[in-house]
Amino acid sequence: MALRMMTTVVGWWIYELTNDPFAIGLIGLSEVVPAISLALYAGHVIDISEKRRLLLRGVFGYTCAAAMLLLFSTSLIGNHFNNHHIAIGIYFVIFCTGIIRSFTGPVFSATLATIVPRQFLQNATTWSQAVGSPHPLQVMLQAVF
Repeated sequence: MALRMMTTVVGWWIYELTNDPFAIGLIGLSEVVPAISLALYAGHVIDISEKRRLLLRGVFGYTCAAAMLLLFSTSLIGNHFNNHHIAIGIYFVIFCTGIIRSFTGPVFSATLATIVPRQFLQNATTWSQAVGSPHPLQVMLQAVF
């Protein structure tokens, strides 16, 4: 949920910096290009790696991205760089979150399959797709009840 909120805030922030609606669309493009282009490689890495460790690395990556965005929002950066340079930095961070997303999305699905009991897996997968990647424990509880 926090990642979805951050996406909305970043879109608003880019619009405030650039006053250009097209810049909002570039945010989505800068995230989807690495996510799609790395999909096959990410699948290969996920297959040969420990899923739990990859998921934790993804969470750490998202935390670092949020910290970078927080740094860009401070007056320290605002006083030393103009809006154009801050927007480029934001696009770079969002590009990096696209790389992270290419790994965390599939690894979450693989982790879900190992956590949820087999008889509840179909229901859990349906809930996971409908709700949008909630916590695996929450999916398991929704599938059971």
